[in-house]
Amino acid sequence: MTEFFTGKAYKAKENTVLDPIRISTLLKELNVSNAGKYNLKYAWINLGGWQSWNPCEELEPNKTQPSLKCHLLKQWNHYILFPESHFETSKNIVLGQFVSYIRWENFYLCFVSCGNINDVLPPVQFVFNRHNNTVTYELADKGKEWQTGELQAKIQVFTASSYFECREKLEKLFGSCDKENPNYTSRFDSIQFLGKQPAGWESWYNHYFNINHNLIVDDLKALKETQNLINLGGFEGKNVVFQIDDGWEVALGDWDVRSDRFPQGLDTLADLIEKNSYVPGLWLAPFIIDYRSKTAVEHPDWILRNKHGKPVMAGYNPLWGANFGKMQPSLPGTFFCLDLSNDEVIAHLDSILDKVINKWGFRYIKLDFLYAGMLWGNYKNGGAAYQWFNRAVKTLTSRTQNKDGKPVCYLGCGVPFEPAFNYFPLSRTGCDTFEHWENKLLKRLNWNGRNSAYLNVKDSIGRAMWNKIIFNNDPDVIFIRKENCSLTTKEKELIATVAVLFWKSDYVF
Repeated sequence: MTEFFTGKAYKAKENTVLDPIRISTLLKELNVSNAGKYNLKYAWINLGGWQSWNPCEELEPNKTQPSLKCHLLKQWNHYILFPESHFETSKNIVLGQFVSYIRWENFYLCFVSCGNINDVLPPVQFVFNRHNNTVTYELADKGKEWQTGELQAKIQVFTASSYFECREKLEKLFGSCDKENPNYTSRFDSIQFLGKQPAGWESWYNHYFNINHNLIVDDLKALKETQNLINLGGFEGKNVVFQIDDGWEVALGDWDVRSDRFPQGLDTLADLIEKNSYVPGLWLAPFIIDYRSKTAVEHPDWILRNKHGKPVMAGYNPLWGANFGKMQPSLPGTFFCLDLSNDEVIAHLDSILDKVINKWGFRYIKLDFLYAGMLWGNYKNGGAAYQWFNRAVKTLTSRTQNKDGKPVCYLGCGVPFEPAFNYFPLSRTGCDTFEHWENKLLKRLNWNGRNSAYLNVKDSIGRAMWNKIIFNNDPDVIFIRKENCSLTTKEKELIATVAVLFWKSDYVF
């Protein structure tokens, strides 16, 4: 392995970019013979990925990378684009992030941005130019003023002769294998209470937003009393998660319980889940906010603004954001970012996690839409997004036990991989799945961050190398039911096989 830098650094739209490096130069530095014969035009390129929902696959030679933009809804462009980048995909330009590799048959050239293993550094994008046979490094550091000699990035480049040698070198690099060292600790220690193969039930892919107290209680009873994969698959017991997803909250940004749906509160449900020997789980999206929410109305200064003073859009969801007739700064369905540099915002979010864990009793916390914390804005306290993102996730994941001493863990979803892996040993590693093999409407719109069972399987396979090294991979749910589901038996079996092979899986009935 080698850490290799060359050329000058310069600002491009305020992100730092290094001069291009020829692939042959890198290979010569690594003492590879016949370095000149390896050309990106004939290579397969693994995309790595910026966050959970980014497309990941081995891109075939001469195949254009899936578009990272949605031209119909520009709000969705915030989901999977590397922050503030001025590079775009094309026939000759392929963009990868965090952990990517180039493969010529069984010869691998791997690129790993590893600065966040022991430091807090900006995420890195690898810009592969097939025409020029070069790679360029771009840093998501807009807003950061560097001092002379200050460390900006750590990039490891290494070769391997097989997929499994790549895994072995990644394992060594991320410190996941040094178990003979008496001082060895693992990022995965915090999730050991979930068992060797974490699994469970969650409400989203069957009920979606339409949940209530009685429905959750009925499903909890059915899971306990009927024959199902959890009971029959050896998962019964303390390691099984029972997670309540979106639909319980008053509004996006108002993380209080909807009394019309849950009149007895969520603490009653968490207690009932514990009494049934499951781990109570709950979904939140802490970094985003509905402009109509009470929090947004009472604290407009908590919303992240751009240099023109307008709220920074985080995305679009027809279930969130103002409807027609309700005033807000963008199209209906748009939601916005919180300013993570604001100390009041961090204290507020920390109090929410304290309530969820120590008052309500949830111990498996799914934090979603976390990419929004890396969207740049005119921060109240200046600086760069990656610095404030690190402070926020470090604070929100700081509780490893509840007030009763029971273990607590966190799952990251829609999460930027590189700045978050130290805090989320459990992470979604693909786009949202779907109860149909393909989302035909969004596919026609060429939106490649869409929910899709097909894309989810591709992403899960594309990032399989990371499993139990960087993350305990979460390839999302598998489907058992026949109602409200068009997946064939073979498609369900394929989804289940990928989920089980890559370790962590939820089951939906």
